[in-house]
Order: sequence, then C-alpha cells, then structure tokens
Amino acid sequence: MIHLRAFRAVDEKESCYKYAEGHQKVLEGFNLANISTNNVSWADNPNVYVVMALDSHTDDILGGIRIQIADGRVPLPVEDAVSHFDPKVHEMVEHYALNGGTSELCGLWNSRALAPNAGITLNLVVAGMALCNQLPITSIFTIVASYTLKIARRMGFQIETELGNNGEFVYPNSNYIARVLSMNPLTLEHTFNIFRDQILELRENPFLEKTVEIPTGDNIVYSHDLVISNVGKIKYEV
Repeated sequence: MIHLRAFRAVDEKESCYKYAEGHQKVLEGFNLANISTNNVSWADNPNVYVVMALDSHTDDILGGIRIQIADGRVPLPVEDAVSHFDPKVHEMVEHYALNGGTSELCGLWNSRALAPNAGITLNLVVAGMALCNQLPITSIFTIVASYTLKIARRMGFQIETELGNNGEFVYPNSNYIARVLSMNPLTLEHTFNIFRDQILELRENPFLEKTVEIPTGDNIVYSHDLVISNVGKIKYEV
C-alpha cells in the first residue's frame, strides 16, 4: 500500500528534510542537483504545503510534491527559475496574487529505485490538485520539462505564452526546454474528465482508499490523508 499524506511544511520539518534528501537523489540521477530551486529553505515557509508518498509497510518516502502560496516576500520557485530570462513573471505572479491568491505546484519527484512504475507521479499531482480547495488561492502555476508537459496539460494547465519564447525557456540547462503554465485549480476548467473526477473524489473524501492499476498491469492500493489542519492566512505584500 502507498500512503499519500499532506501537511504544512513548518509543522513537520524533519519530514521536509527527508523529502529534500530523496528529491536530491533523484535530481543527481539526472545531473540536475545544482539547479537554482534545489534547496530546503521552503521548510521554513509557513505558506508551503507538502504531499508525501510513503510505503505503508516500511515508511520509506517514495516521492513528493509541494504547493507554495505567493506572499510577496518569498518568490515562488518559478520566479527564481525564469525571472532572469523574463522579469515579467514577477508582475504576472503579483497580478494573480492580488486577484484571488496564487501559488505554485512544484518539487515533484518519485524514487525510481524504491518504487518504479508504481504510478506515484500521477497520483501525487492529483493529490496536490485536490488540496487546492483548502487553500486561499484561485490560481496555480507550474514549470515543467517536455517529459511532464503532457501530464500538466491533462491536469488543465495552460501555457503562459506571454512569458519567455511563447511560454518556453531554456531551463535548467541547455539540454532542456521548460514551460511555465497556470490554471484555476478550483474550477478545473480545462482538466481532462478522468482527472477532474479523481480530484473531486479526493476533495469529497480526503481519506479515500482505492485500488489503482499501474503501468505494469498490477494493482496497488493507495490511501490518503489530505486534510490540512493548519492553513495560514495570506496577506500578499506588494
């Protein structure tokens, strides 16, 4: 069984450090350990929320994803990543933040060593999106490489074509093209029906336990605890 559990980062710093250690190992496997957003400073940010995937039997961390809410003090990871290419990203984040609150879905990783082909990546994204109705936001950004663009588009993210080269950036190095996308996570307007149904099901029952067929054809039970008990208020500082 794989357990997906959500919490506010500052409430469980030790868990955050273990998350960051696992993420570091994955990035090292892609020779990306030195990218600008690879740090654990987010563990001290009261506006960061985490979903971790755990092996229910061993308690090993198998992957994770984060949501960081923009507060005008700590830049979103997407701002740190692309602002030197296109500083307009700061204005865009501020606009969304002042019109309903904004955030970023970031830090997605899963351990290929501990749980290959277990469907963790997709289930983490669904769980992260399911959390959004508990948070003071009406929009969410993400930045993705080409190999995860399909997932982002199916979740309902739309490319922000006003940034960079029609939404594209050479990032984190010359081997990769990244894209900045955004969406309304409450309306799920452009989300594929199959994923919209899964997100809404988790919002209706954040303790859902379900059997998932993974790419190998096997079945894995996923359990959830996606209730955030300590959501902070946001006042965006201009």
